[in-house]
Amino acid sequence: MTRASTALLILVGTLFCGCKNVDDPVVNVNADDKKMNEAMETARKTFPKFVANWETMECESQSVKIAVPTSGGGVEHIWFEPTKITATEVTGVCGNDPRNVPGLKLGDRKTYELSQVSDWMIMADGKCYGGYTIRVLIEMTPGEAPEMEFAEL
Repeated sequence: MTRASTALLILVGTLFCGCKNVDDPVVNVNADDKKMNEAMETARKTFPKFVANWETMECESQSVKIAVPTSGGGVEHIWFEPTKITATEVTGVCGNDPRNVPGLKLGDRKTYELSQVSDWMIMADGKCYGGYTIRVLIEMTPGEAPEMEFAEL
């Protein structure tokens, strides 16, 4: 399985991004999509900002998107509400109903390697900090996604 041949499933969790009335929160994105890959790289590089703020910043919600292997050999990107972050792992509560990840469902608590982080976000005062993959999805589907104000930490 090559990175380029794997379809990414990007899940935009209504719990974490404040979206309302989202009929189908799954968007298929090719694994070789340049903008999406750049967004995930930015999220990984800036993840220390999330770690520095997730427990102390007053906010409505915070979440981490994890690249979880699917039953078909691909990757499904799923939002988790973090409960613990160490130097090597993030533990959180699953915020989406996965499509192709047997044994994982909404509300499950799981631990993943930090290398599996593909995005992060903090919602505070109506602004989204992080959310780099969401920015790309909004660009890809103008008019379908809810309006969001993005900010930097």
